Amino acid sequence: MLLRSLIMCCYLMGAYWASYHFPSLKMVFFPTLGAFSFLFMHRVDQIKDIGRITLGAVIAVSIGSLMYSLSHGAVSFFITALMTILLIQFFKWNAAPILAVSFIPFFAHPTSFWALPAAVVVSLLGLVVSVWLMGKVERWHFVTKWSLSLALLRNKFVPLKKEL
Repeated sequence: MLLRSLIMCCYLMGAYWASYHFPSLKMVFFPTLGAFSFLFMHRVDQIKDIGRITLGAVIAVSIGSLMYSLSHGAVSFFITALMTILLIQFFKWNAAPILAVSFIPFFAHPTSFWALPAAVVVSLLGLVVSVWLMGKVERWHFVTKWSLSLALLRNKFVPLKKEL
């Protein structure tokens, strides 16, 4: 799990750095990306499920962008929330960050309809590539041994933690 955490944190740091230093990539990083990272790192072996969640997030942010482009008000926000929740339930996308990503247009105020969905696609595809890479690296023999050694070391400290 340490390797997964390191890879995810490196990806998040890279996305944040790019969005901070390049104005055209401002929307590539969004706080919900951290929630997607945590969700995906626990589903490394379920790449099909990760793909469905990614598709759901792109659909949700597209709905949010469409509704925001039609109206900036509370009714538009409500319709976005309702439509996204209904889609999550219908398609059984077991991922709360999908709802959160649909609200981003109402807070980021994108200049065009397609800017935010494109940014979400780019950032989530980068995340999917990181997850895929994680799955490949974890299959290497020396990484497996290293991970097992760290797990055994951690288990030695668990009784000590309980005593404190």
